Amino acid sequence: MTDAGPPPSSASSAAPPSPPSHPPEVEVSTRRRLSFLWLLPLVAALIAGWLGWRWLEDRGPQIVITFQSGDGLEAGRTRIKHKNVDLGVIETVRLSDDLSQVIATARMDRTAGRHLKEGTRFWVVAPRLSLGGVSGLSTVVSGTYVEMEPGGGEDRREFDALDEPPVIRADVPGRSFSLKAEQLGSLAQGSPVYFRGVQVGEVMGYNLSPQDRTVSVSIFVRAPYEGLVREGSRFWRSSGVQFTAGAEGLKFQTESLKTLALGGVVLETPPDPEAGGQAMDWTTFTLYEDQTSAASARDRLRVRYRLEFPGSIQGLQAGAPVLLRGLTVGHVAAVRLEYDEATQELRIPVDIDFEPDLVARTYSVVDGKPMDEAAVRKLIATQVEKGLRARLASGNLLTGQKLVSFDYAPGVPPSPGSERSELPTVASSDLDSIMASAGVVMEKVSALPLDALIADLRGTLQSVSGLAGSPDLARSLAALAKALGSADALMRDADRQLPDLVKSLRGVATAAQGTLNSANGLLGGGGGQADLAGVMRQLNDAARSFRVLADYLERHPEALLRGKRP
Repeated sequence: MTDAGPPPSSASSAAPPSPPSHPPEVEVSTRRRLSFLWLLPLVAALIAGWLGWRWLEDRGPQIVITFQSGDGLEAGRTRIKHKNVDLGVIETVRLSDDLSQVIATARMDRTAGRHLKEGTRFWVVAPRLSLGGVSGLSTVVSGTYVEMEPGGGEDRREFDALDEPPVIRADVPGRSFSLKAEQLGSLAQGSPVYFRGVQVGEVMGYNLSPQDRTVSVSIFVRAPYEGLVREGSRFWRSSGVQFTAGAEGLKFQTESLKTLALGGVVLETPPDPEAGGQAMDWTTFTLYEDQTSAASARDRLRVRYRLEFPGSIQGLQAGAPVLLRGLTVGHVAAVRLEYDEATQELRIPVDIDFEPDLVARTYSVVDGKPMDEAAVRKLIATQVEKGLRARLASGNLLTGQKLVSFDYAPGVPPSPGSERSELPTVASSDLDSIMASAGVVMEKVSALPLDALIADLRGTLQSVSGLAGSPDLARSLAALAKALGSADALMRDADRQLPDLVKSLRGVATAAQGTLNSANGLLGGGGGQADLAGVMRQLNDAARSFRVLADYLERHPEALLRGKRP
């Protein structure tokens, strides 16, 4: 059986639709779109530009620092610090054109730019060993670096580094002063400044003035001690060693080891109102050699007198003290040599200054008025009428220095040749003058025909011994002749045998005294022996003088060094 398909319907039998007359059109956009991949380089460029701008902003300025040596400087590694905080780095290190200096270029941080002024200082921090101590030990581990100390003034980009670290940092409160001295002595950078034994400052540096050839020493006194420096303050050197000899014996005192090594400066301020107002910064003071010089330089009344001493004044120098019974009443102002054309003579005047402030006064009613020059001269004139006399005296037996000593000697006339002296002077009584006088006497004695005189005297004594039958007289005359022979030999060598001279003098005096006593008893009535009696009297006087001198030297052997005391 055959399956037949469905019967055709009227609808399906219709004709299919005809195709369109034109194909369909596709609308294509011609505008190009930006891909997100292109934004990545742009963003990266923007970020790089921003980072570069920040780097340039934070980079800071570039400066040039000149060093005397390149020790410890290394490009790219040496840091510039302040209070141990990095502020920059050394970028390049090179020599100058003349090879005398080292020029370093450094890049600083932005925060340090506003502190680069004219007063800014740089120096290399490295281990340093000096008399003042040890510094920079931390650089043994961390390495050498350059320290920066900010300062004031105008902006600056070129600097000269310091050769040594500054003693005082700029941020330390206090005041600076200048001391003027003839010589630097033992002072150095870092030497301490003391006030009553307490260190109040340091020596910052020194320089030599080419105009007056004096040394200017810069010191710094820390706060709160800067107020101690007044207009009337005095400064002197501290050697670190003090040696004094007084009635209590010898005293030896030393300061700290730092003072012994570096020296020091002592500050002293007198009480008000003598101290004056506070000293301003960089006020100039005189640096004296010692405390005595500083005390004598104070503003006080000085009355000057001119003195002329007989003989030599060797050992007397300006600044020597003027004593009145052992107490200081002034100082020697000048010692000079003058030529008088009228008399054609050389004179050596000595100018002394009396200082009445060194003499305490008592009043029935205290008026409080200081003495003027007229009152001082009236006082001195009154004391001269009472016997005040001036003489040279030994001040130091070891150095041979002399001083002027005043004492009362009523009835003693002034020495010849001192007519120009304003105050009466007398010959010195110290050991040097005694020895000089003894030398003159020895010269005169040596000029005499002493051998012939002693020979004649021996012959005379032998004749007297023959005439006198007394055995005692004969023995005495023999002893006297022997003593005279010893005295003759001793006088020729008196300069070298002074102790033996004293012993011989005592023997001569004893023998001569016994002989003369016997001779006076035997020859007292002999008129024909007048010449011999005169000789005996002279011998008697000589024996008495020898005995007095020997007795005095036996009781006071110190007179050989100190001179005869009243």
